[in-house]
Amino acid sequence: DPKKAVVVKLVKPRATFEQKGLPVSAAIDADPAATGWAIDPQFGKYHAAAFEFEKPIHNVGGTVLTVKLQFSLNVGHGMGRPRLSIASAVDVDLKGAATSEVLRHALETASAKRKPEQVELLLKWYRSKDSEWQVLNKEVQDHLKLEPKPNLAKALVSSEGLPAVRLHTQGDDFLPTTHFLRRGDPDQKEAVASAGFLQVLLPDTTAEKKWQRTAPTGSRTSYRRTNFAEWLCDVDQGAGRLAARVIVNRLWQHHLGRGIVATPSDFGARGEPPTHPELLDWLATELIARGWKLKEMHKLIMTSAAYMQGSQSDEARLRADRENKFCWRRPAKRLESEVIRDSLLAVGGMLDEKMFGPGTLDDGSKRRSIYFTVKRSKLMPMMVVFDAPEALVGVGDRPATTIAPQALMMMNNPHVRAWAKGFAQRVAPDAKTTPEAAVKAAYEIALSRTPSASEVTDAVEFINSQTAVYQRAAKADPRQLALADFCQTVMCLNEFVYVE
Repeated sequence: DPKKAVVVKLVKPRATFEQKGLPVSAAIDADPAATGWAIDPQFGKYHAAAFEFEKPIHNVGGTVLTVKLQFSLNVGHGMGRPRLSIASAVDVDLKGAATSEVLRHALETASAKRKPEQVELLLKWYRSKDSEWQVLNKEVQDHLKLEPKPNLAKALVSSEGLPAVRLHTQGDDFLPTTHFLRRGDPDQKEAVASAGFLQVLLPDTTAEKKWQRTAPTGSRTSYRRTNFAEWLCDVDQGAGRLAARVIVNRLWQHHLGRGIVATPSDFGARGEPPTHPELLDWLATELIARGWKLKEMHKLIMTSAAYMQGSQSDEARLRADRENKFCWRRPAKRLESEVIRDSLLAVGGMLDEKMFGPGTLDDGSKRRSIYFTVKRSKLMPMMVVFDAPEALVGVGDRPATTIAPQALMMMNNPHVRAWAKGFAQRVAPDAKTTPEAAVKAAYEIALSRTPSASEVTDAVEFINSQTAVYQRAAKADPRQLALADFCQTVMCLNEFVYVE
């Protein structure tokens, strides 16, 4: 009867090992909150303790034993794999048997009658006792210690079916039901909003049932996002063909400056109609046929006649189509802020191409600009001045302004200067490199072309004059400083930041 349970006193404690000042006898003394048994420094090893009952325990009909373990001194030290045993003998061997019950049974079973799992268990047990295996295994373990260890970083991931990480939220971690709210007020719930799809893209009101599958038993997620993804990519009855048009229109806009639909975020009645609807449909069909692989679509657009046109213009065509809606030329397009900064690092020979890992707020970081952490109170100056988009809203088309701070940053920013010095070291790694060779190397690295004769002449004259200036000022390494000036000038060219 649990109501008649009594405390049984333990006596004669002993253990395989005792920490100094924390013997096993302290585990059963009168002060459980201040004393206890510990095994420091022998962590990670098998340990055992044994106690005897002060009086024999016997009840008619059997006895229920409830064992309570209390950890009060150091909650960081616990038992890895606790096991309790009851024995009638007094002198119990604390080290226990060398083999488990299952292994002993396999050893005692005749070899002809052993099951495959028993044979496997015996082989695994015996190999650890074989001297040759021990030598080979030590070599393997020593080699594994030399394995490169990745730099792990914690990341906050929000997903269904996982314990919520509380930040500054209140109430339930997840809303089991979504409601229509009057004027967006969570206290004014009007009705339950069921999972569904855009009705304007459905052939009839019952079609959405095709994609509304319930999650299988035991699933961690609700399958609502899976249903949405399947509807979004369904080219026969779902939104697949519209999604494909939107995607290829953005790719076209990225490479040619203006989308086939000039309003990339609005394909509806209020948006602009496509200038080339047949081309838009064909590109969408190609995307679907190519398995939605964007890299192939990039190549298709960049090898097209429309993309490979020159950027020259004439007044007659400008009067006919000033906005270039009909792709009679390819307008010069400035690179995005991230690409400009990455290009500066690349030509300077300082770009860290390591992928993945945490972001950073260090504007002197040598990693790609995509790894900048976006913090509203600490935006990267170079990103902002070259029109980096607002990260909290959707941006269908980035602006490309031309303002004085852009030129001032390229001329005066200490990071740009450091990259220019790295660039100079690349084009002239030693004193044997002539100014002419350095100029040609700079043009090839930064602009992907060879300089004209007049450009070489002007650049060499500039380098020589700057070298003389630094010599008169008694600067250290005047030639390299002059080359850095030239390389920074190349970085400031429109040709470096524009795709023409």
